[in-house]
Amino acid sequence: MRQMSAGRPGVRALRTAVVPVVVLAVIMLGGCGRMVGLVLPVSLFDPVWAADGWVYYLREVSSDGAELWRQRPDQSNEERVLEHAPQGSVCKKGVFSFLFASSDGGVGMAVECGGRWTDLLSYSASDKKLEYLASTRFLGGAVLVDGDGRGYVEVPRKCGVGIQSLADGKASDFPTPVTVDGKTFNVSGGDSGCESVVLVWSPAAVGDRLFFMTAPDSLGRLPLRAGVNLEDFTGYLTEWDGKSASARFLTEIPGSVDLAVSPGGRSVIAAVGSPENEAGIWSVDVGTGEKTRIVDDEEAHHPSFSPDGKRFVYVENYKHLKFATASGHAPG
Repeated sequence: MRQMSAGRPGVRALRTAVVPVVVLAVIMLGGCGRMVGLVLPVSLFDPVWAADGWVYYLREVSSDGAELWRQRPDQSNEERVLEHAPQGSVCKKGVFSFLFASSDGGVGMAVECGGRWTDLLSYSASDKKLEYLASTRFLGGAVLVDGDGRGYVEVPRKCGVGIQSLADGKASDFPTPVTVDGKTFNVSGGDSGCESVVLVWSPAAVGDRLFFMTAPDSLGRLPLRAGVNLEDFTGYLTEWDGKSASARFLTEIPGSVDLAVSPGGRSVIAAVGSPENEAGIWSVDVGTGEKTRIVDDEEAHHPSFSPDGKRFVYVENYKHLKFATASGHAPG
């Protein structure tokens, strides 16, 4: 769940308290961070393990927004990269919304414009330049699959959160419904016809393969009533093959989940933030669907693989960056 504090709408709020239409809920996280030479507590979000060897992440230092920081995986160095979000093409003053990995191993950033629009930018660490990718309505997440800005975005809809394809700077619905194990549903959500829509969230992709979480038993139950949350549904890790336009369920994963797929596409890391007894990290073999719990009893969010796929980073309880091997837990 990629959430910020006061004044910062967050689609990830849907994963803990889904309410009809009001997906852009304001989430108060107040004071759950560590102290890093500041009077105010700090919360950490959205680490991206970039090809330059640094892990970039957002550090929220006040209710006004966040800063872009980076840290070495061995924790030998940590530094601020950008104090403020850059001025976007849609709004004069934006705030950092989330980070995502660009297809060339760099860092992508989303700049939120008043809870209505999001600018997607790529950041080059070598020359410290920003490149505009797209401007679209408010987003909850993004993943790119090539250097031209093609990929997928997580979007709030009136029926519930969904995933759209991104190309030429524009987000658009999947052209046809997806059928998995005899269940047919609309991946992109919708603003009408909610009876054919299910909850779909947390896109992760490599090449032509898209991975996401979905709750098939939300079909016919959208938009949801206040007080209903994801723990009331059965979540499935799902793979969609862009070449064959086919999908399959890999495995069931409970609770609020963020995904990351390894560079070779052989495994998926699922970071679970809730419920408490299921929180931690699961590693899923894409070929067999077998899942292994590799981190126990920690509220985990926003995983990101290292460029070689051997390690990954995640955020523990919105407080600390944690590093682990892809096959098991490693302190750090």
